[in-house]
This record gives sequence, C-alpha cells and structure tokens, in this order.
Amino acid sequence: MSRLDEVKVARVLDSFGVAADALLGRGGEARVYALDDDRVLRVHHPSTKRASVDRRNALLQEITRGASGVPFATPVPLETLEREGCIVVLERRLPGRPLLELLGEASGAAREALVRANLDAAARIGDIALARTAYGDLCSPAPLHTKTFREYLETRAATSLRRAGADFAHLSPAELARALPEPQPMGPALVHLDAFGGNMLVEAERVTAVIDFGTVSIAGDRRIDPLAAAAYLDAPITPYATDADRHIAQEWLGERGLDDLYTPARRWLAAFWSAAMDDPTLDRWCRSVLLA
Repeated sequence: MSRLDEVKVARVLDSFGVAADALLGRGGEARVYALDDDRVLRVHHPSTKRASVDRRNALLQEITRGASGVPFATPVPLETLEREGCIVVLERRLPGRPLLELLGEASGAAREALVRANLDAAARIGDIALARTAYGDLCSPAPLHTKTFREYLETRAATSLRRAGADFAHLSPAELARALPEPQPMGPALVHLDAFGGNMLVEAERVTAVIDFGTVSIAGDRRIDPLAAAAYLDAPITPYATDADRHIAQEWLGERGLDDLYTPARRWLAAFWSAAMDDPTLDRWCRSVLLA
C-alpha cells in the first residue's frame, strides 16, 4: 500500500482502539487484526470496492449455512462499516494458529499429523453444502460459469496464461484441462482453491478453522482442494515444508486413489496462478512447475 493508504489504515485502527501489533494476517485484499477475544477486524485496502466485499460476505454467509457437517469453523461476517475511506468487516474470531506457522516448529509424529490434518480438512471442504448446478466462479466481479468442469478449467487457464505473458504462450489450456476428469456424478462442489497451510488454523494437531474463502473460490471438483493442499507444500509457497512432508502428502493421496491426479492438478493450478505476477512467491512457483 502507498504511504497515504498506510495512514488511512492507521486511522482506522485508532478509531477501534486497536494497535498495529494486533495484526493476525495479511493478504492481497485486506489485513486482519484482533479486536477482542471474540472478533477480528478485516480492514480492506482503501482501493477495495464495496461490491467486492458484499460478494465475499454473501459467499461466507452461504458457507456458514452449509457448513454444519464439517469439523472446522469458517469465517462469519458480523458487520460491515466504512471508516477513513476503508471498508471494515467485523468477523467472528476463529480458534487456532496457522498450520503454516506450526510447520516451522513441529517434528516427528506431530509434524506428520499436521500434514495429514491439512489434507483431511481440504478434503472436507467439499462437504459444505453449495446450491450450484453450473461450474465456475463464486465471488468474481465478472464470473465465468460453464456446463462442464473441463470447460471452466480450459477457459480460466487460458485467461491466466494470456495475462502471464510470452513465457507461457506455448502452453495449451485445452491440454491442461483434458488431463483432469469431470467430477460427475458428484457435480459442482465448493472448492477453496487456496487451501494451503496459511489458511488452515490448528489446535492440538487438529484443523479448527479454514479461512480466506473469497475471490478465487469456485464451484468445481471437490478433489481439487486436497490435491492443491499437497501441491502447495512445494517451496516457495510453504518454505517450512520438507521432502518428508511432501512424501506424507503423496501417501495420503495414494491411500485415496488421487495420486494419478496430482501432476495434472498441480500444473493446472500453476496455470491458474500464473497471472499473479505481482506476487514473487507465486510467480516463482508457477514458473518452476510450468517452465522448468
């Protein structure tokens, strides 16, 4: 953010009596601060449009209604305000620490349990009830909806690769899509698409909350999220992950008959994220997967 934007955010925090060191996390859209034991402040960047926040809030409310059968909490928006030119959402505070952070501390059996908990939770995201008959974007300002999942995969990959530039021009979005199956008879399910350790909160080696549903979430094949969770154990996305962690993830996939889908899913995910050139970590990962 610009210096002026930083000043605006500082004023927002002052208005709530929140110190800058109450920061819990930050992303491309917002920063999240602890407000009290029960609530957090999601302070959106000053350039964020109200319509974008409203779409995300509506999706989170739908997820809350459909999440009664899953063993983890999901974000719940409580109130939306505007302060100092910033949109602020008060949300329920969710329990746990980021799994990504805990991987920097754990070892042995506890570490294996964390890796497996990550994939277990990612696999359960598809249990959240979602009333959709078409595949496609759930929170995008210009949503793409298709009758088949492969059509969505191809079109979305083509858009990202085109934006990513000449280095990726030789890749075929159609081939990337054909390498993945249609999810029928399962039909469209909720797919987080960013189900990595930074978006999993953990207590006692159990995922207590999955956070940061939003712009990239889709109605698609529920198998994508555990495959993504395994793929995101790559460096640099998860810098604390080791070869042993990745081996455990591959074992988990093999136990569920998903190992053959790992490489095509990883390549499509890299194509999807390839347009995120302003994120050096993602850009480096996409290039390592698609251009190496």
